[in-house]
Amino acid sequence: MSNKKNNILSDIQGDKYTTKNPIAIKMLDNFFAKIKDLVSLIDQSEIEKMTECGCGKGQVTQFITDHLSFKKVNSFDILDEDLAISMANNKKEYVNFYKNSIYDIDENEEADLIVCCEVLEHLEDPELALKKMSGLGGKYYLFSVPNEPLWRILNFARGKYMSDWGNTPDHRNHWSRRGFIKFVNQYLDVVEVRKPLPWTMVLAKQKTS
Repeated sequence: MSNKKNNILSDIQGDKYTTKNPIAIKMLDNFFAKIKDLVSLIDQSEIEKMTECGCGKGQVTQFITDHLSFKKVNSFDILDEDLAISMANNKKEYVNFYKNSIYDIDENEEADLIVCCEVLEHLEDPELALKKMSGLGGKYYLFSVPNEPLWRILNFARGKYMSDWGNTPDHRNHWSRRGFIKFVNQYLDVVEVRKPLPWTMVLAKQKTS
């Protein structure tokens, strides 16, 4: 594998949304293309409010609000430095970035669309987070996580994190595509799945029974 290819996952796992690596850019373009694909399935007439749980630097919030219309958007994270970037880059008056923990969400975060991308793999208690998000009354839910074991295989192939079998240091949880669908289906109903390399992405709704 060339040095350029060896750096792909490094770019994605680092400042992934601003990478200049052309292959990483292509992978990220596909990531956002699949988000666009899934949100295009949402009935615009059903949504007025969105909450993003763990918004990071705000790129996913910005992307979705470029493709769907909302009256109000709440996007929170626990890292002050990321929130500062989110707020600096935000040009939409109806988008509110603020500090919060996913474990502390309540009726203030209730929304028609709940988004949680690249967060659950980092959490000590992802099931509690999923349970709390399912209680926000969303009509639609959008989640993404690394697709395992592919993520670790790609790390291992480039000689990273060898002592931990390619596991990214802050990844506490690991799901295959089927495993993640089963995980989400505990509290919600997965209705669509996409597989942008090397992620799993799902659109879910409230359980019907």
